[in-house]
Amino acid sequence: MSKYSSEHINIVVDSVPQGVLGTFVPGQTISGKVIYNPRTQVDIDHVIIICKGICFTEITERSGNTTSHYPEKIILFRNLDTIFRGPHTIPAGKYEWPFRFELPIRADYRRKSHKRDGQYQMGEQALPPTFKLDSENFSNPPKAKVTYKLKVKINPGNFIHSAKRAKELPVWSLSATPLKPPVPLDSYSEGNGRFKSNSLRPTQHTFKEKMKHAFTSDSSLKTPEINIGVSFKMPRCVSATQYMPLELSCKYTKTGQNDPESPDLVLNGCTFSLKTYVNVRASGTLSEHHDDGKETVLSHTLRGNDTLLPHDGSFVPISDPIRLADMTPHVHRLVPTFRTWIISTTYKMVVKIRVRHTQTGHVWKFESKFPFEILPGEVAVPAYSEQQTSLVEAGPSALYPPQLQSDNQASSSFTAPPEFREDLAPPSYNSGDVWRTAPDAKRVY
Repeated sequence: MSKYSSEHINIVVDSVPQGVLGTFVPGQTISGKVIYNPRTQVDIDHVIIICKGICFTEITERSGNTTSHYPEKIILFRNLDTIFRGPHTIPAGKYEWPFRFELPIRADYRRKSHKRDGQYQMGEQALPPTFKLDSENFSNPPKAKVTYKLKVKINPGNFIHSAKRAKELPVWSLSATPLKPPVPLDSYSEGNGRFKSNSLRPTQHTFKEKMKHAFTSDSSLKTPEINIGVSFKMPRCVSATQYMPLELSCKYTKTGQNDPESPDLVLNGCTFSLKTYVNVRASGTLSEHHDDGKETVLSHTLRGNDTLLPHDGSFVPISDPIRLADMTPHVHRLVPTFRTWIISTTYKMVVKIRVRHTQTGHVWKFESKFPFEILPGEVAVPAYSEQQTSLVEAGPSALYPPQLQSDNQASSSFTAPPEFREDLAPPSYNSGDVWRTAPDAKRVY
């Protein structure tokens, strides 16, 4: 193993994430320390740490036997500080250097105008959330990601005696104003179901009654049926940690004298599937290139527990209020809806409800799709807090330590690091209507 190895570098972040799901937020101060454990004596020219945000896309197109790749990278921000400056020869040991950065609140980028700009967000905008598309497309899926990271480089520019290490930072935005409690909208999804069967008769027909039923229109012999109308309501705009009320109604209509008087109808279960749809673009030599992808970010089933449904069409809760974060173990995939210069995301919720007739076991299945939006989260404290700075006392002028910190004392035969002098410091490089009732928006079978 080379004595200049990334395994000897560790980045420790002391700042506590202020997002409710363990994410950092725009405007927050990120502080910590770089720990370096060389196993042998090493020569160090200088050590830098970079805090940056990147928005990246790549589109792959095939034509015959030719495959073309069109990447585009936008630097949201890039801050650089030198945390140690040599040249010095240091012995094996443990060395620590503090760092501190403040995440910007907004980013700006001047991109050439194109006709599809309306699908995206142009000009200055809030920092987009950390995101990565794992597309379900089977062929040539586009790449799209937003990343924030800290990167340490020892002796950058030296291809032989150098090492580097990176650490990603999850960053999500916060709502500028307090979020309102989510409530179901006045409009809702609805579907009708019909079940017609001889099994609904209290007693089966005799052979004579069967023949009479087959050749006459006697209404007293009509096959009984159950006709129901099901409606469902839930919020369509929530943050990942807001509790959502879920309500269901069932309306039973008796259409004939042989229909059951009061059939027992119960909720047999409810399945939620949330998909993200992503539009992606990238600049080419002569023109723009576009693609799209989709990904299922949530799939969750609520057991109906055979909850008895009233017949008068009144809405009843089908469960206790629930959060999106409770519906998946992968909460980092519940990224707030966002748009940037080259990435645009939307969500669609698919809900499937099963209603069962207890006497016969017949199950009606209803399905509906509707637009959905994940809102940014909110916290009670401001994005920037002085409490965070107490963890590591370091500022731009303090990132050039007057001496190395090591677990092992350096021998007097080694060159001691110079005293810090302000005049020698290098420059700073901070360079519902949740368900649609249209025919194509629901199915019942």
